[in-house]
Amino acid sequence: MSAVLPLIGGLLLGRFVKDLRVAAAIQVAFYAIAAALLISSAPDHGASHTQGAVLALVLAPVSVATLYLGTMWRHRSSAVGQPAGNSVR
Repeated sequence: MSAVLPLIGGLLLGRFVKDLRVAAAIQVAFYAIAAALLISSAPDHGASHTQGAVLALVLAPVSVATLYLGTMWRHRSSAVGQPAGNSVR
């Protein structure tokens, strides 16, 4: 369940935070929290700490991708109301 934090957070940060540096810093914090929770709670779910660390490593590029998708979402939604650049006047 903690893996949802950087996934949903990345989409929302990319969509609503205009400063990419701030969004990336918050995303790193979300990932660090999720990774710590995944690794520490893995034995409670019948896995080892190593398996939790592997899941945390897999979560890193996925959380980066969600931040990227969120920024693409913001750019596409802001471009909807603008006319095309090659229109004839």
